[in-house]
Amino acid sequence: MIIKFCGWMQIKVVECHSKYLGLPAFVGRSKKQVFNFVQDRVWKKLKGWKEKFLSTPGREVLIKSVVQAIPTYVMSCFLLPMGLCEHIESMISKFWRGSKQGERKIHWIKWETLCEEKKKGGIAFRTFHEFNLAMLSKQGWRIMHNDDLLISQCLKARYFPRSNFLKASTGYCPNYTWRSILQARVDVIEKAGNWRVGDGRLINVWEDNWLPYQIGYKIWSPKPPNCDIMFVSDLIHHDIRCWNAPLINEIFLPFEAQQILQLPISFSQLQDEFVWGASRSATFSVKSSYHFLKARREVDGSYSSSKTKITKCGKNYGK
Repeated sequence: MIIKFCGWMQIKVVECHSKYLGLPAFVGRSKKQVFNFVQDRVWKKLKGWKEKFLSTPGREVLIKSVVQAIPTYVMSCFLLPMGLCEHIESMISKFWRGSKQGERKIHWIKWETLCEEKKKGGIAFRTFHEFNLAMLSKQGWRIMHNDDLLISQCLKARYFPRSNFLKASTGYCPNYTWRSILQARVDVIEKAGNWRVGDGRLINVWEDNWLPYQIGYKIWSPKPPNCDIMFVSDLIHHDIRCWNAPLINEIFLPFEAQQILQLPISFSQLQDEFVWGASRSATFSVKSSYHFLKARREVDGSYSSSKTKITKCGKNYGK
């Protein structure tokens, strides 16, 4: 029936689609082999430019406006292997320094320094792994805050039908796009986002990020034995809309109790809201996400267990 329909419509029948809308239709175990086409596109651009005489500012403009834009579409859907990102950055670095085939110029400044902002002595080149996570975190943020989107409805029905995006697990036989978005949630959203207290019914006191002036946004006080306090709503007098000060002072450390009591409580009992904590406006953007990852890398030296692999639920995905 399908063959007859294709013949009537004059559509070519193919057994397998290697790509769909410019993206891999199937991602196997070898991620580097699947995404090598990104590296090939970058190399073709750089190879053509190497034959031309270009000034240093000209190379900078071409790198920022053309080369670094090539993987953006792929990065918004998949987490590229760390080795592939480093190889692409190496090719760009050689082109920037004017190295030709068979020769290598001295690298007076590290590539990491060149990727710093200009006010810090760099040229503001983009680091691919951080930007990749920032692009994926945008997808996760959209899924979390836009329930009416088709992708949000499909992923929720498939992976977290009885919970929310922040509590979702990898599920059974997850595809690589979902695993990539979850990695961005772990590395970016969970660390840079925090809950804004409304009625307190969605915020877990001991596990969620909800103290805006605390490092990591989490409670440091240990949970007392036989304590049945679970959600922030358990700390609020809902009839008069104020904090239960005696209970809070009894359970938490003094400096944390003071922070909690200073948090405003909504009289209209609005629902709790998960907001972006890496910008003053509390509004998510890829730029603020990227700068958050860069800052974390400077402080911690690394930012993720995903530096070489996606790790989740005790399983290794990818090479």
